[in-house]
Amino acid sequence: MKPNIKFIYEANSSMGTSDSKNILIKGNNKDILPELVGEFGGKVKCVYIDPPYNNGDSYHYYNDNISETSWLKDISYVLMYLKMLLTKDGSIWISIDDSEMAYLKVAADKVLGRENFAGTIVWQQRKTRENRAVFSCNHEYILVYAKDIKKFKKSRNLLPVGEDFINSKYKNPDNDPRGPWQSISASVQAGHAVPSQFYTIVSPAGIEFNPPKGRCWAYNEERMKKEIANGNIWFGLEGLNAPRIKKFLSTAKIGLTPQTLWAGDDFGTTDSAKKHLLSLFPHQEKVFDTPKPEELIRQILEIATNEGDLVLDSYLGSGTTLAVAHKLKRNYIGIEIGEQMTELVVNRLKSVIMGEKGGISDISNWQGGGDFAYFIFDKTQEKKLTQVPVRLKKKVEYHQLDFFSLFEKYGDEPITDNSMVHDDINWEKYGGKPQQAAMVDETKNVLISLVKKDNEKMFLDGSATIYYTGKKFPTSVALNKLFYFMPYIKGKGVRDLFFIKIARLGYRKEGTAEEDRNDLRLVFEVEFVKQLFEDYKPVELKIWQTFTDTTVDKLINK
Repeated sequence: MKPNIKFIYEANSSMGTSDSKNILIKGNNKDILPELVGEFGGKVKCVYIDPPYNNGDSYHYYNDNISETSWLKDISYVLMYLKMLLTKDGSIWISIDDSEMAYLKVAADKVLGRENFAGTIVWQQRKTRENRAVFSCNHEYILVYAKDIKKFKKSRNLLPVGEDFINSKYKNPDNDPRGPWQSISASVQAGHAVPSQFYTIVSPAGIEFNPPKGRCWAYNEERMKKEIANGNIWFGLEGLNAPRIKKFLSTAKIGLTPQTLWAGDDFGTTDSAKKHLLSLFPHQEKVFDTPKPEELIRQILEIATNEGDLVLDSYLGSGTTLAVAHKLKRNYIGIEIGEQMTELVVNRLKSVIMGEKGGISDISNWQGGGDFAYFIFDKTQEKKLTQVPVRLKKKVEYHQLDFFSLFEKYGDEPITDNSMVHDDINWEKYGGKPQQAAMVDETKNVLISLVKKDNEKMFLDGSATIYYTGKKFPTSVALNKLFYFMPYIKGKGVRDLFFIKIARLGYRKEGTAEEDRNDLRLVFEVEFVKQLFEDYKPVELKIWQTFTDTTVDKLINK
C-alpha cells in the first residue's frame, strides 16, 4: 500500500509490516474502493463478494433490511469500482439468494455488460428440508462476470482430473513415439467453410472419404496432406476408418470445464461453515450468521486465479475469502465496516498463519505462515492537513465534479437512450435524433475530440488526463477511472454528465455516411449518465472535450 494519509496502519492488529501484500482495511467500501483504484486499478484477478441479500432480516453483525432502490444503488456503485480494479482477464463472483437475484442480475448487466456475463452457479447451501416454507429453498446463486469474457475464457483454469480419467481418454494403439493420444473428428460444421475445405481424402488403404453432409474438413487439402505425412491423422489400425485428428497428451491442456451445479457434499454448506467458525471461536457467544464454507471459495479461486494473483473481497463478513486465499497462496485485499473485522477476521487470519487445520487446510496441505497488514480507513484525515501543495501557478478555469456525488444528488433516469453524438451536430431539441444521422450506429456513443493543445488545460484537471506509454499513442486505451464530458450552457453551467469508457484512434465523423478514413482523430466512446437540471433553453450542443486531435499526429510521429 503506497502512503495515503487516509489509511492508518495498526501494528497491533497486523501480522507483519505495513508493506505486506495482504491487506485488511476496516471502513466503508464505498469510500475505500475509489482510493484503491490509483494503485490497484487493473491488478485484481478475482473479486468475490457476499453482499447483504436485502432479505429483511436482522443479524448479529448487520441489518439486512434497506429499500430495494438504495440496495441496488449501493451494489451498482461498488460494482463500478470493482470493475476498474480488475485485470483484463479478471472476474467478479457475487453471492445472492432468490429475494434479489433477478434484480441484481439486471443491475450487474448494466455495470459489467451483459456480454461479459459468464454464468450462474447454483450452490446447495443447505441439505436439510425446511418444512415451514412453501418451498424448502436449499440453494443460493453466484453470478459470475468477466472484465472481458473472451480473455477470461482463455485464462480461467479447468478443473483437475485424475489419472483414471486421463488413461480412459488417451491411448497409444499405434505405439506412436510421441506418447498417448486421443482422436477427434477431422470434419467440422460447414457454416463458415471456404471451398478449399471440400475435397476427397484417400486413406493409406486406398479408401476415399468425403466430408459428411453439412460438414467440411478441418484443414484445407494442402494442410491435410502435411498432417497425414506427419502421422497426425488416424485412419484406424488397418487404414479403413474415416480420418480423425490425433491430439497428444504431451501437448494437451488437461481438465474439465466447470459446471454450474455445486453440491453441498462437495463444496460445503452454510451449516458446515458455521460449525467451522464455532470451532475457531469456541468461547465467543455469537459468530457470523451466514458464513460461506472454505470449500466453496476454494473452488472459485482455483477456477479464477493462480498462486500470487490478487484477490479482493469488499464485504468480508467472517473472512472466509481471505482465509482461503491465504491458504492457496494468493495475495488479497479485504474490506469490512462491521465489528466482525476485529472480532472475527483478524483473529481468524492469525489462526491461519499459525497453521489452523480446519476448512481446506488438509486438502491444501496448509502448514501455516505468511503475514497481513491491517489498516483503518479515515476519510477525515485529509482535512487535518495544515498545508495543501499548490500545483498551478495561475488560476485555471475548469469544472471539477465528483461523479458519484452527482449520481446521488440528481435523478435516476437519463433523458435519452444511447445515440451517436458529434460535436458538429446541431440538435433542435436535445435528445432528438438528427435527421442527417440516418446511417449512425446507435448502439454506441462516440465523440470526436477537437480541443486544441493551447486550451487543453481549461478542460482538464489531474484526474482527467489520458495517459500513454512509449513513443506512439496506442490504438486503444481502456480508461480505469471515471472521467466526464459536459455540454456547457451560459449562465447555468454544466447540465449533462457523461462517462468516458474508451479512448482510441478513429476517424472524422466516424459511424456516419461522411466518415473520412484519411482524417485520423482521437475518439471517445462515452455513456450518457445524468441530466443535472431541467431548466434550459435549446442551444447548439457543444461538448467539453478532454484531449485534442491536433496532438495525435505529434504523438504518433514523436
